[in-house]
Amino acid sequence: MKSTLAVVAVFAVLLSGLVFLPGFNMNAYSQAPAPQAAAPVAQPSSGKMVNLLYIAKERNFTLPDGTKFDALTWNGTIPGPVVRLTQGDTVHVTIQNPTNNTLIHSLDTHASTISAVPNFGAISPGASKNWTFIASQPGVFKLHCEGNNVLTMDQHVFSGMVTTMIVDPKNGYTGYQSVSGATGQNVNVPANAKDIVFQFSELYLTPDGKYDSKAMFNHNATLSWINGIPFGYDPVITKTAGAIPLHFKVGDHVRFFLINHGDIPVNFHIVGEILDRVTDGSIVSGLGKQTYTIGGSNDAIVDVVFDQPGAYAFVNHDYSQLFKGQAGIILVDGPDMAVSKSVNATDDRLPSNAVPPAGENTIPVKTQPYACGLNACLPKP
Repeated sequence: MKSTLAVVAVFAVLLSGLVFLPGFNMNAYSQAPAPQAAAPVAQPSSGKMVNLLYIAKERNFTLPDGTKFDALTWNGTIPGPVVRLTQGDTVHVTIQNPTNNTLIHSLDTHASTISAVPNFGAISPGASKNWTFIASQPGVFKLHCEGNNVLTMDQHVFSGMVTTMIVDPKNGYTGYQSVSGATGQNVNVPANAKDIVFQFSELYLTPDGKYDSKAMFNHNATLSWINGIPFGYDPVITKTAGAIPLHFKVGDHVRFFLINHGDIPVNFHIVGEILDRVTDGSIVSGLGKQTYTIGGSNDAIVDVVFDQPGAYAFVNHDYSQLFKGQAGIILVDGPDMAVSKSVNATDDRLPSNAVPPAGENTIPVKTQPYACGLNACLPKP
């Protein structure tokens, strides 16, 4: 263990000190610091200009089961705000570390193709940084804090400083052919869908709610979560306080944007359903899958049509993580709303932390406010 930590420390020191190494020409990588109010420098691109602001906020959270922990967040929630981009967009990112914070922060987005040095470097309390990139590839990309030039990156990630950028293909999504679960007949599924985003990760905590690096190195998560809250979509089986299930109608085409921020693989499965189509990056990697594995810091887009009314569970089919929080409920109703009525869950608005901003092929849905740091995970008065 000590040798592993030593290697990590040496790597971090080297990375943070690249600017001082002889023969390393940082002029090739430098960006002139722009004033806070200055407009970003235009770059040739086929898309629009998008300006994003990420503010590091250090908070104290209490989960529905009573677990208290020291949270690190982007813009006050876990995960931070989801961003929807289109392939070819030019993205100008500003990161602020307010003076009332105690830690050094930084930001790394996997959607970018720019040098990590100096762009993803340390930002002390009271300072800010900005940089610009072109969203060149479609997908569901991780965004996270790198701590102090990689040192403490694990603490910041597993304390909540993660979110995602969804980059839609420049020509939109496509429909596909599938087989109806109700009739067994071939059906053509159109491109438009109701969109859901699931972000997965783990918490590694000491009994007093501090980050536990030893538990992380042993892959022994205290709790696991989807969109920041263990069992946050299950008011039925675990009866998690404040949990909100997902509601759909028979025949709905749902597009799930999945990102694994954690160390432990996610074996995504919907109990009672088939994953019609799985897209990994720009490649369709599966049709008619029962389960799809998403490794750490990786993603997938899953299309499903719910042909039958009923209650469905979405889970990480790794039992050790399922029973620590990575499971939730989907209620699919016909016109009579019988399924939802049977569990006394008739408010069919979707939880806002599971619904990303709309894209070109998005079918609009109604939402209700719900997020860890917004109206959940807050200390009781």
